[in-house]
Order: sequence, then C-alpha cells, then structure tokens
Amino acid sequence: MNNAAAIYARVATSEQFNDVSIESQVEQLKAYLNKKGYTNIEVFADEGYSGKNFNRPEFQRLIRNLDRFDAISVWKLDRISRNNRDVLYLIDNHLRPSEKKLLVSTCDVDSSTTNGYMFIALLGTFSEYERRISFERISLGMKRRARLGRWSGRVMIGYDLDNGELTINKGESQIVKEIFELRNKMNSYKSIADQINKKGYRTKRGNCFSINSVKTILENPIYAGFIRYRQWDDHVVNRKQYKLVRSQHPVIIDRELWERVQTITLEQKHISTSA
Repeated sequence: MNNAAAIYARVATSEQFNDVSIESQVEQLKAYLNKKGYTNIEVFADEGYSGKNFNRPEFQRLIRNLDRFDAISVWKLDRISRNNRDVLYLIDNHLRPSEKKLLVSTCDVDSSTTNGYMFIALLGTFSEYERRISFERISLGMKRRARLGRWSGRVMIGYDLDNGELTINKGESQIVKEIFELRNKMNSYKSIADQINKKGYRTKRGNCFSINSVKTILENPIYAGFIRYRQWDDHVVNRKQYKLVRSQHPVIIDRELWERVQTITLEQKHISTSA
C-alpha cells in the first residue's frame, strides 16, 4: 500500500461557524501524516453531518475503500463518532483484523499499540461523559430561551450576535434572500451554489458555498422568524422532533416564501422516491 493513509474530516451543521473547518482539519492532518512518513494521502470529508452514527456518505466511501490504506487519521476522536462504542467497533471490526490503525493527531495516538488503544477507549468514554454533563447543564437555559423565542445557538450567515441576540447583517442577508429566490425558481442546490460562488459570495467563515451549506440555509426556519423548540430535548435521541416557536429576532425571509421553498423540497423528494 506504500504508506497510504486516509484523512477523515467532518463538521456538523450546528458546528459550521465555530468548529475547526474541514480545510483546517485537512491541513493539520496532512502535516501530521507527512511527519510520520505517509506519502500517499487521500481526503474524505463530510460537511454538515453530525457524529451520532456512521450514516455519512464520505465515511461510508472510506469504509468501502479501506483496503487501499494503512491508516485512517482524524483531527479529534469525535470526528469519527461522538459515540465511544462506534469508535471501538471501527477499530475492532474494520482496522485491527486487517492490521490497520487509527491515528488521532491532537493527542498523537495510534490505535494499533496497546497503550494507544487503551487511551482511545478512555478518551472516548470521558469525552462522552463530559458532553452529557455539559448538555445537562445548558439544556434548561436553552429550552427556556427557545420557549421565549430567543436564539440560543451559534450565529449563522445573515445575522450577527449582539449581546447574545440576533441582528441582521445587511450584506449577508442579501445572499440569504438570493438563495431563497433561486430555490423558489426551482434551481437545484448545486445550481444555487455554483451561481452564488461565481458572484464571489462566501459563507460566514469565508468559504465557498457547498450543496450542504445551501441546503442548511434553505431548511432553517430562523430566517422566517421561527426557532425549532425541543431540538435540545432530542439532542441525543432524535433531534428531528420539534415544533416551531415564533422568535423575537428580525426576519430576513417572509413566511410565505419560506413555506414555498419547503414545499418545493418536499415535492422533489416525493418525485425522486416515486421514480
């Protein structure tokens, strides 16, 4: 395999503007692997996917092509999964039987060594415990703010945060409006991304728009003046169950346009599943 390694990078939708970007993860991992002597490197990256399970297109592509690599390298362990059992399942059932390894750059850990495997198991367990404790501490406050129609999440394109409250960013809000208008004219996610990238528009972090970033914007009710309530209750089990609560922040998209765009998406999903 000639010192071949796969880089796996991931950023969740909710992390897009505050987490380390895909590009930054890849840059750090390439330098890390080069120091370890890996010369044949391929990148697999999932943008806009959570770490709750392995149902991610690029991760699945990596598993299908695992025989081409000696190692998988990640920036942090939770890029693979936020569930420690999933991480250990990957090592025990996919990597160890084929004498492959998982390399974690932030702590320079190698799963193929006894100490490395033990450290990964402990690290995953403590990380999962810390996330659950942290979630319990902040969830009550988040739920209260959501009930009152006040935003508790990270800032997204189109808005700025002023003392914890959302305010409209005039320049970015025009990009959001154009994205919705293009979708209302039946443009695909890819077509929208291509068109706005050609105009030089960029995301909140200064990156080009991807299909997933366009999709995330179009599905976000925050732009029409609503907050998803109960998403914090279902953070671990099922975040898709929620209700919309009228928010207190200024809107960018009127409700009628937002609902038309959601209808277009639903109709296209129905057509694709019926075809």
